[in-house]
Amino acid sequence: MSPTKASARSEIGGAGKKFPLLSSALKIGSMTLSNRMIMGSMHTRMETMDRPLEREIAFYEARARGHIGMIVSGGFAPNSQGLIDPGCFIMNDGIDKGYHQELTSAVKQHGVRFVAQLLHAGRYAKIDDSVAPSALKAPINSRMPRALPTKEVWETIADFTCAALKAKECGYEGIELMGSEGYLINQFLSPRTNHRDDEFGGSWENRQRFLLEIVRSIRAAAGDDFPIMCRMSMLELVDGGMPQREILELAQALQENGVNSLTSGIGWHESRVPTVAQVTPRAAFKREIAAVKAVVDIPVIATNRINTPEVGEAILEEGVADAVYMARPMLADPDFARKVLHGNEKLINVCIACNQACLDHIFVSKVPTCLVNPRAAREVDFPEGKTDKPENIAVVGGGVAGMVFAMEAADRGHSVTLFEQGNSLGGLLNLAKVIPSKGEFNDFIRYLSERLLETGVNVRLGERATPALLEDYERIVIATGVAPRIPEIEGIDHPSVVTYEDVLTGKMTPGRRVAVIGAGGIGFDTAEFLLSGGGGEYANREDYAKEYGLADNADVSGGFQPDAAMAPKIQREIFLLQRSEGRLGKTLSITTDWIKRTRFAKSGVQMRSGVDYRRIDDKGLHITVNGIDETLVVDTVVICAGQIAETSLEKPLRASGKTINMIGGALFATELDAQRAVDEATRLALSI
Repeated sequence: MSPTKASARSEIGGAGKKFPLLSSALKIGSMTLSNRMIMGSMHTRMETMDRPLEREIAFYEARARGHIGMIVSGGFAPNSQGLIDPGCFIMNDGIDKGYHQELTSAVKQHGVRFVAQLLHAGRYAKIDDSVAPSALKAPINSRMPRALPTKEVWETIADFTCAALKAKECGYEGIELMGSEGYLINQFLSPRTNHRDDEFGGSWENRQRFLLEIVRSIRAAAGDDFPIMCRMSMLELVDGGMPQREILELAQALQENGVNSLTSGIGWHESRVPTVAQVTPRAAFKREIAAVKAVVDIPVIATNRINTPEVGEAILEEGVADAVYMARPMLADPDFARKVLHGNEKLINVCIACNQACLDHIFVSKVPTCLVNPRAAREVDFPEGKTDKPENIAVVGGGVAGMVFAMEAADRGHSVTLFEQGNSLGGLLNLAKVIPSKGEFNDFIRYLSERLLETGVNVRLGERATPALLEDYERIVIATGVAPRIPEIEGIDHPSVVTYEDVLTGKMTPGRRVAVIGAGGIGFDTAEFLLSGGGGEYANREDYAKEYGLADNADVSGGFQPDAAMAPKIQREIFLLQRSEGRLGKTLSITTDWIKRTRFAKSGVQMRSGVDYRRIDDKGLHITVNGIDETLVVDTVVICAGQIAETSLEKPLRASGKTINMIGGALFATELDAQRAVDEATRLALSI
């Protein structure tokens, strides 16, 4: 049962360390973890790349060297019908045991536990012969599954058992059953997707039979000393999902049938409630996880929006869970656990929950990486070690590209001076961090600043670089960024016209009615900022629960009531406009743009494409759409019509014969892309 807050520390131990609870050992069945930080399962798809074993060893071993307590592998399908994507691994008789024995040995040599996740995708499978409890198509998959006949259900249970035994033969020290997020096991449990009338459907007892039979079968075949973990849905967030009452009963049934630990799963992939994006508060689901912990004696492991040791330690201190399970934070910083254990938490490269390079890639069947760490899942493509030809390098511009290059080049052994004409570092990240859904970009600025200090970069703030000032440097890296592009519109110099920089820096405060010209990423961000009245602060659970209708009643289907969701307080009337035809915001993140669009719809934002801007005057913004003239009576017109590169130093420096490199917005300004800037800066630094 859940310990009290006062007793949690004494039960877990680890006194004298900065994060004593995270740093203490944990037993899961017969397996002891050296600490309570677990790398969660991620579908990396590295097995589909060239040199897959080399890549997987480099990826997982980097995290093992980082002293993580346990690693849970990406999901292995128990049979061909369970594949998430074609080409991924199936843990059956055809598995290459030599491949996985070499991989597991590479991880375990560092004293890290390695567990295999078994995942049947069910109706989420991106294959032609997908199956499900009932023939119901998922809203996020174009393929219609067929319903599994009863005989095939029993065969699938046997396939799970075979997969567990094969995982054991491959050197994995236990298995985790993926029973949440809307995959096959979850589909059997939920009345939303289980419309069967045999022994696996209908009543609650029948709906849980599939999972419990899998557990019983694996326990009987693998023995009592083989840990079985289960990731179970602790909050469904879909119509027709399990209510909390059933979830608590399932947790107890899993314990009684031999499961050694429970990991929280929150929401389904098709849920229209955000659970991993920045708009979700950190550790937002403590209440639901603690409710499960209160009814079982086996370890409960917390997930979702746990990205700093402070958040993780608080979860353990409060008795919410016994360990924390972090996936994306392990992409961002493979040394997360080592830095926690050694008291170097200031040097953690924190996951900012942007999803741009991880989940956005995964959901289009690409290999993921990380915006703040381009080495993630690409370790073999990035050389390590010091340069044998150190140079004296000047970096002009203290935005993200300049900061990343400077720290990486200094780490390689170069002497680096960074010139920033402003009084602070971060560049456009300082604009991003005031957007309500992007406040955690501030953590990236903090990390980069700490790394500049650690690597000995000479940072010169408030100093404008000139050709004369740069004369003594061997190489000059121009990272001077961009400036807002001002379109040619009659009246563009009207007092009502401001740029996105004016708005996001607080230089100008727009009026009650606002027209935003430009509907790319900057336009959407600016509109979101205007709706909220500014911010960038982290969301809190109470406001989040009200916005999305999370329920307190244990009998509410799915744990939420969409009809009870609170309408947002409308700060302004906003017109979001785009010159080109078609969908606005085509380049936005595929896993988070729906969140913005939903908020915009609730807030009455009017979005229009195919707009011809005729003029701006005291009456407002005069436009033509589909041949019809209209005047938008607005107080403020905000220009978000793209950017132009700031390259004024390039020509005189090239004329001097200097070695010049350009990165970030100074190189390519069409669409601002922090992921490209970080990757580009890192690769350039490692090439010198």
